[in-house]
Amino acid sequence: MQTIILATDFSEAALRAGIYAAMLTRQMPVTRLILYHSYHDLIATDVPLTDAEYYLKIQEDSIRRLNDIKSRLIPLVAAGVAIECLANMSSLQEAIRVDFLKENTELVVMGITGKSKVKEKIMGSQAIMAARHTTVPLLLIPFDATYKGIKRIVFAWDMENSEKTFPERLFKSILQVLKAELFMLNIDYNNKNFSKETIKEQAFMHHSLDPVNAKYFYSNHPDAAQGIIDFAERQQADLVMIVPRKKTFPNNLFRKKVTNRLAFHIKIPLLILPGNKQRALD
Repeated sequence: MQTIILATDFSEAALRAGIYAAMLTRQMPVTRLILYHSYHDLIATDVPLTDAEYYLKIQEDSIRRLNDIKSRLIPLVAAGVAIECLANMSSLQEAIRVDFLKENTELVVMGITGKSKVKEKIMGSQAIMAARHTTVPLLLIPFDATYKGIKRIVFAWDMENSEKTFPERLFKSILQVLKAELFMLNIDYNNKNFSKETIKEQAFMHHSLDPVNAKYFYSNHPDAAQGIIDFAERQQADLVMIVPRKKTFPNNLFRKKVTNRLAFHIKIPLLILPGNKQRALD
């Protein structure tokens, strides 16, 4: 893993995510940390695209603020990690699908909440949008999360078409880098999704992940999102990982009540991995 991008809106939540990302470079073999800001939403609709002075001013102000963040993160990153600043008028959705790929990004980091209700709503919607469209791993950092090293990972697995969609190579590369203990969790309330395919799904995942000493757990919790949170807390996990799908993507992870728990109580970052056949989840 060479390049990490921190997507920032200059909020306190984004700064905290930046601190987490900077500390994470001590556990991952990172060479570049790019601080990125999109000023797409700041552009006035009545300003013509030919007004170069207007756009230059926004660009310069964005870079100045990014450099302020850079100065705060320099003492935190691992030796040899270069911090770069990038700002443009791309929407966040466009940046995720195009700009970040141009930078050969292997991980995008974002904060997911703020102290005020307004910021919380904005950051939450941005997080959902990014999660739906990302083609690279996306790490969402709750407001109060502090980096203490990633030693335990919970992977919430839905046992659905895993052989085709599970990003095995990416998943194993992350485990190899982090050298963390892996807890596999499947939640199926009253066996609602149990079928003749279930044994096949289990066999596939055991074949893939037994070599990395994964531990398997099954839950009958009536609410999948809350079940993930409760399990991660019990296991004292440092990270929760999911692979979202159109039908099973846990949007309720981002509802106000659960978001508050993620941000202010359990303090567990959420890593969203694109599946093998990742597609827009609109």
